[in-house]
Amino acid sequence: MKCPLCGNEFKQSREICQNCPMHSTCDVLCCPNCGYQFPKESKIIKIVEIFFNLIFRRKKYVKPRNR
Repeated sequence: MKCPLCGNEFKQSREICQNCPMHSTCDVLCCPNCGYQFPKESKIIKIVEIFFNLIFRRKKYVKPRNR
């Protein structure tokens, strides 16, 4: 994961949130460097992003017709 605030890359871990009573069902990530908390990226959003990237990437690589 990459922190959107400080840019630190870290592995997702639940060690930081052990004191929180909702740590087992929580979808919030916490940066170990700066402490910034942010939600996990939704799977639906990721699928839509991949879909749009595939559509626009195809349009970039379409060869023009020879005239």
